[in-house]
Amino acid sequence: MFKKSLATLLSMICIIMMFGVLPAFAANGPITWGSSVTVTNINTFTDAGTDARGISPGTFGSEYPRMIKLANGNWLAVAAIYDNNGYTKVSWGGTRLQVFLSTDNCRTWSLAATLWEDGRDLDNGQFAQMANGDILLAMRSVRWQESYQLKVYKSTNGGSNWSYLSTIDENNGAPGALGNPDKGVYEPHMQILSDGTLAVMYANEKHVTESPSYSQIVSEKLSTNGGASWGSEIYVAWDPSNSGARPGMPVWQKMANGQYIVTFEVCGTQSCNIFTKKSSDGKTWASGIGTQVPSQQGGPYLLSLTDGRILLTSNANVMSISNDYGNTWYTNDSTAFGNSLWSSIYQTGTNEVAFIDSVNRTSGGHNVQVKFGTLTSSYGNDFAANENGWVHYGGTWNLTGGTYNVTSTSADKSILTPYPSKRNYTLEGDIKLTTGGQGSLIFNVTNPGTGADAQTGYGAGIDSAGQVWLGRFNNSWTQLSLVNTTISTNTWYHMKVVVNEGNIKVYVGDMTTPKINYTDTTYANGTIGVRGGFSNSVSFDNITVN
Repeated sequence: MFKKSLATLLSMICIIMMFGVLPAFAANGPITWGSSVTVTNINTFTDAGTDARGISPGTFGSEYPRMIKLANGNWLAVAAIYDNNGYTKVSWGGTRLQVFLSTDNCRTWSLAATLWEDGRDLDNGQFAQMANGDILLAMRSVRWQESYQLKVYKSTNGGSNWSYLSTIDENNGAPGALGNPDKGVYEPHMQILSDGTLAVMYANEKHVTESPSYSQIVSEKLSTNGGASWGSEIYVAWDPSNSGARPGMPVWQKMANGQYIVTFEVCGTQSCNIFTKKSSDGKTWASGIGTQVPSQQGGPYLLSLTDGRILLTSNANVMSISNDYGNTWYTNDSTAFGNSLWSSIYQTGTNEVAFIDSVNRTSGGHNVQVKFGTLTSSYGNDFAANENGWVHYGGTWNLTGGTYNVTSTSADKSILTPYPSKRNYTLEGDIKLTTGGQGSLIFNVTNPGTGADAQTGYGAGIDSAGQVWLGRFNNSWTQLSLVNTTISTNTWYHMKVVVNEGNIKVYVGDMTTPKINYTDTTYANGTIGVRGGFSNSVSFDNITVN
């Protein structure tokens, strides 16, 4: 949580640099980043010195952007801007929020409104839209060490005008009375639940002086009247075993399976690593801080895609993806800008996402930009021209006569990267055993290496001994299913593998009735590939993923 000083920001940047390196195989994944647009770039100015948080606001620019797609198809974005000397220097000063409008799916932006409160710092803006069309904007409103408030403003005209609606939570005292520690409230994130209830989560330091004491927790409140008033506090994330834990910066969404998932950082005891928790109704949460997401640190944000996958990013500037509703994650994409803070991500098309971020600038501080990413959702290669994207692990490979051929010694393989990693998909291809033995399609593959079983994932193949088989790899081999079927050499066989929520169907020749129908949920993500046998030659053609 960015609260007070430039030292805090520099510390976070050091963390990002430490965790910015990914394993080589993980560097290419299903998101291809393309063009970017600037939402706002606040001019630098000569300031009068540091503000209430010890920051020189003259070069800081803008930060902490969030967006929403409205019911009419327009998009709004909000960001905190630094355009004055702060309330310690002028009575009307303080960090402001600006709202921007896009009517062309985030490609261009115009200023719609500026919100400020004299003598207070506004930040952490976040939107929700009610069923009646009202747009709500939650935010923190702070006078450091004396007044911490989470407020909601409302717009009834698409974001052009805003009026105060309610206060979610607050903590106020005499100047200096709330310092060391601050005992503030920060980072509201609203969500509309399945029953129409408006809910908000936020970081809460108010329990630090209580017994039991918690340095910070993630709290939640509910509103049944469109945000006009708020109910009692609900604990979402807290560590009963360690009062120094600081869960904060919550972001949450409803997943395609109907469950709710929240992500948050845990500073104090967990080095600001990122955790997630789930709830069936969005109102009740188990005790504790949940489950850590590998390779992520500081300021998380997650997105539930329409196809069921979950994207998660953070100040570590890498992208994690879950194909099983947050049970497991794989880190396989760098984020759009690679040097950013407080990012968020949204789906702008069937196969497109928009990544909005506070991006470092040479003049100091940040501007706010949106970069668009294409979600690779299909793949096809008839091998008439090239094998671009395929990486060999053993064997001798060539393209001859429009086919992909391998002379294999020990089940040698070729892996596709980057690749369309999807929750549910169909993998198809043609296989010909030029000499006796086996050939296979492999899928949900991770950690590939040279060697017969040097990978994790699955394989479905044919064998000239008269077999169609399905198996699982974990640097070893586990046979899952095998059926006897006539398989001849020098004959093309079309194979189709359908993966659906852990159910795997394998078709060979007959595309209407599967040879194998088996359920195994061990692996939910990974690339695809082709694999030869033991001292044989195999040809492949027409590999597709849909």
